[in-house]
Amino acid sequence: MSDGQTVWLAIIAIAVAVMAAMQIAMALMALKAARELTATVAELRRDLKPVIDKTSRLVDEATRVTSLAALQVERVDRLLANTVERIDETLSIVQSAVIRPVQQGAALMAGLRAALSALRSWQDKGRHSRDDDEALFVG
Repeated sequence: MSDGQTVWLAIIAIAVAVMAAMQIAMALMALKAARELTATVAELRRDLKPVIDKTSRLVDEATRVTSLAALQVERVDRLLANTVERIDETLSIVQSAVIRPVQQGAALMAGLRAALSALRSWQDKGRHSRDDDEALFVG
C-alpha cells in the first residue's frame, strides 16, 4: 500500500471512530433523557393520582346525585299527575252537585217568569177589553 492510501485509510478509521463515539454519546444522552422522562412521568403520576382519585369520587357522587334527582322528579311527576286527576274529579263532582241544580233552578225561574208573564198578559187583556167597552159606552 502506498502512503496516500494509508492516509486515506487512517482518515476513514478516525472518521469511523468519531462517528462511533458520537453514536455512543447520543445513545447515552438518549438513555439519560429516557430516565429523566421516566422520572418525570412517575412524578406526574404521583402528583395527579390524588386529583384523579378525587375526580373519580366526584363523578361517582354526581352520578348518585343525578339518579336521586331523577327519582325525585319521577315522584313529583306522579304526585302532580295524581293531584291533577283528583282536582279533575273534584271539579266534576262540584259541577254535578252545584252547577246542574243551578241550571235546573234557572230553568225553573225561566218557567215561572214565563208563567207570570202569561198571567200579566191575560190580566192586561182583561183590562183592555173593559176599557174598550167603556170607551164605546155613550151615556
